[in-house]
Amino acid sequence: MIPFMNGKHFLDLEAADIWRQKWPLRYYTRPISGNGHVFTIGWRQFVEAKRLQVGDELTFYGNHDQDRDANGEPEMLYMIEVKMASSITFQGNPIITPDVEYLA
Repeated sequence: MIPFMNGKHFLDLEAADIWRQKWPLRYYTRPISGNGHVFTIGWRQFVEAKRLQVGDELTFYGNHDQDRDANGEPEMLYMIEVKMASSITFQGNPIITPDVEYLA
């Protein structure tokens, strides 16, 4: 269980891409085994809109933002880094092009 989930098995996030379009997502972990981590609500729409394909690489992480919440704590800015697989190759190896998306 991820500590910031406070004992729940899901966490609702609002994702904003680099163009600031917002995407509601739900991060879910299976309560019994705990080893099934998935995005459920909103994920299909995000994948289709971003035209993600098999072979694309996604890295999720968070940074403390300079903005503060109602308690004066730094807000967490969730980010997703997307490296899209490319059909372009160099010496027989595919070239991966980075594209960074931001989760708010």
